[in-house]
Amino acid sequence: MFNPHLKRRRPLSAAQHSASSVSASVDGQSNANTKPEAQDVPPRFPKYVPIRSGKEYTDPLTYTHPWPSMAQFARLLALRYDSLRTRHSYYRQLRLLCDYIKGDPALVTEERLQDYLLYVKTERQWMPKTVRQALATAQLFFITQLGYARWRLFDQVKTKDHDTLPPVLTREQVKALLDGIRLRRYRTPIKLIYCCGLRLSECLTLTKQDIISSENKLRIRGGKGNKD
Repeated sequence: MFNPHLKRRRPLSAAQHSASSVSASVDGQSNANTKPEAQDVPPRFPKYVPIRSGKEYTDPLTYTHPWPSMAQFARLLALRYDSLRTRHSYYRQLRLLCDYIKGDPALVTEERLQDYLLYVKTERQWMPKTVRQALATAQLFFITQLGYARWRLFDQVKTKDHDTLPPVLTREQVKALLDGIRLRRYRTPIKLIYCCGLRLSECLTLTKQDIISSENKLRIRGGKGNKD
């Protein structure tokens, strides 16, 4: 059976075989009275490493906050959202604003915020979804936390998603893709993701207890919004 982890050796030519036999005899005579030292032989296969989707998000409450207003914003996020990923995304947007102005975001004016949104939309060319996230972060920070009146800028920013269709593979292309994966341990989860429409994190957290064979169903735990 073919093993992709083993390297095949090419047969030696006559000249290479004679040269190797001569060197082996010389080395055997010189090292006849010496005791070979024990060496650590590396394992044939690497140790199992658990696969995790994406990176682990740290609680923004544990960050080193450059300004007191950002520490207060981290506490507000902890009260409003349970997902660490959501809290991290909102805090990151405020940190980007802080890096842009090079100062305390609590001192940002409406005109300064407008310059920042124009910068990320026209020069950085952020996607509409990312621009809306930056706008939502600004509303949460200035209105909910600082208690400012609603700025007119919040109603002026309009971003729509681009009406572009994603590339869709044909059945022949999907079959060719799956046939190119030799190892079953890789092919099986990919087929499961494709057939059931799972996210990577949802597939990696599946266990045997999540398979309901009598009903041909899968129990998905910890999906989007930490919902089952």
